[in-house]
Parts: sequence; C-alpha cells; structure tokens
Amino acid sequence: MTVVPGLYRLLLLVVLGYVGYALLLLLFQSHLIYPGRSLVPAAVPSGVAAAAETFWIVTSFGKVEGRFVAAKSAGRQPLVIVFHGNGELVDDLSPELERLSRLGCGILLVEYPGYGRSSGRPHQRSLAETGLAAFDMIVQRPEVDPKRIVSFGVSLGAGPAIALAVQRPVRALILAAPPASLRPFAHKRLLPSFLLRDTFDNAALIQNFSGPTVVLHGEHDTIIPFSHGQQVAAAAVQGQLVSLSAEHNDLLGMPGFWKAVERFLAATGITVLPATVPDAAR
Repeated sequence: MTVVPGLYRLLLLVVLGYVGYALLLLLFQSHLIYPGRSLVPAAVPSGVAAAAETFWIVTSFGKVEGRFVAAKSAGRQPLVIVFHGNGELVDDLSPELERLSRLGCGILLVEYPGYGRSSGRPHQRSLAETGLAAFDMIVQRPEVDPKRIVSFGVSLGAGPAIALAVQRPVRALILAAPPASLRPFAHKRLLPSFLLRDTFDNAALIQNFSGPTVVLHGEHDTIIPFSHGQQVAAAAVQGQLVSLSAEHNDLLGMPGFWKAVERFLAATGITVLPATVPDAAR
C-alpha cells in the first residue's frame, strides 16, 4: 500500500476544509444576507410606523406588510417609498424618516418578504416583486401624486429601490449606503461570487434609470465601504454623491443627511424649499 506523503495529505485536508467552509456559507447565506428575518415584531410600532396605516401589498407569494403615512396636506401629494435595511422591520424604523412628512411627502414603508408578519421568503426577486406591487397599489390612492414618487433605499434596500426605479415611472431615487454589488463580500470571504444566490449588482442596474439620483454614504462605513457609494453614484445617469462623516448605522441620524435630501427633493421639483426671509426684511 502506498502511503500518501504528508504534504499531499495536508493539501487534501485544506481542500476538504475549504469545501466544507464553502458549503456551510452556501447553506446559511440567506441568514447572513437577511438577518432581520428572525426579528419579532413589536407589539406596538414605534418611530414613523407608530402613526402609519397598515397597507398590505399583494404579491404572487402572498401578502407583504407595508405602512402608509399620508402627506399632511390635502390633495395629491408626493410619496416616498422606503425600503429599509436588512436588519430591521417596518415596525421600528428610524424616527428620522418622519422628516419626510415635514417636507410635505407621504411615506410608504415596505417590509421584506418573510420578515415580521409578511408571507414569502426574502430574496432578490421577491423584494423586487414586492416593490413593484407596492407601487402599483399605492398610486391608486387619492392622496398620492403618481408623477412625484421617489424610491428610497437604505443599505441592502437599495436593491429593490433601484429595481423599482428601473421598471416603474419613478421621479427620483435616494440611496443611503448602497452596496455596489454583493460579489466583493463573497470574495472577501474567499468565495467565488457564483455561489451567491442574490448578487444585488446595483451599480450595473442603476445605469438603466435615467432620472436624478442622490447617493448618501458615510466616509467611515465599515459594513458597506464608502467606495461602494462612489461606484453607484458614478454609474447613475444623473447621479450625485453626498459624503458624510458617518459610519453605517448612524448615517440617517446625521443632520447633513436630511439637509441634502431636502435640497435634492426641491431640486427635482418634488417638494418646495421653505421660503426664507431676507435679512433686510427682518
């Protein structure tokens, strides 16, 4: 019997170990990409969802929860459709989103399939389908101006936000800390990207949206590096990048974030900046 030399045996162990590691990540990648699926909805919604109307979105795989806050002014008003990050639920999103109401916009918070009380399973296709269904339903509301709809994606939520903008007549696109693609995250873990079921190639997809886009990204983001935001903004047809001295999870809490959003919405004709009184008239 031929004895396998120690070097070959070591190489075999390394290969088997890598295959086992790759298979483990392949099996659990859904849990890594969509950690919010295990969250339990709060008994009482908080933040901007506290005053929202439950809005069920009908899809091919069941109903997905949404939360709708009508604009404060009467008549057809602009609407921002919000796709949150992958570690949140619509029940407890940042209260900072309420600032959209102060700017005169209605808000539709869209849940991920399989999250909270929603049917289905979260993946790139089901998120995109949910966004399209949400748009098709909400434009029927008398409070919504279908010509002034904004798609707003936070972190992984940038994927369905861009997919919606590409496939429906969205007026403008706001992206907060978007990944350019998930492929680099696979490479960082020493895995080939073809093992990813969901790649979210946002920098490639956004080239199909011709409307105005603003990308806001923290310069100190260690979860989705700043370079991702740079790539997405550069790929957009009408893209602009706003860099902020922020990390990932505190981005929406930065005052500069909402000042930039306010200017962007006014510049695109979606809202009107508050009138200012000249110094001489004070």
